[in-house]
Amino acid sequence: MNLNTVADQLSARLDTIEGLRCFDYPPSSVAGAVPAAIVSYPERVDYDMNYRRAADRIEQWPILIVVGKATDRTARERIYDYAAGSGTRSVKAVLESGTYTAFGALRVRDCTFDVVTIAGVDYISALFSLDIAGPGA
Repeated sequence: MNLNTVADQLSARLDTIEGLRCFDYPPSSVAGAVPAAIVSYPERVDYDMNYRRAADRIEQWPILIVVGKATDRTARERIYDYAAGSGTRSVKAVLESGTYTAFGALRVRDCTFDVVTIAGVDYISALFSLDIAGPGA
């Protein structure tokens, strides 16, 4: 798998969610750009899952969704829409229903909630972990 292409395709797919601004790498700031999806860096790549470079696997590729300041009352409603298991704003539903050329399989594994600080601002966030598998390159 070409990891640059994987990140680009994940970001492009998330960009189909209305009103969500997407970054295919962690930006220095999201001020004025929330709600935002940030395609971060995978923790690791497992090579050669099958004989002779037939498949690679990435476990826990992180996607971070930030919706607003942690003190914003409406942030809860917005973050829960993205964390839903189905619906037009569901990160899980949107990513798993996509068609990709850089890899063959994607599963949204889980979602955790937290407050993250980006450029000195605290944002409510949902961190999604993706499992991805595709042809070895």
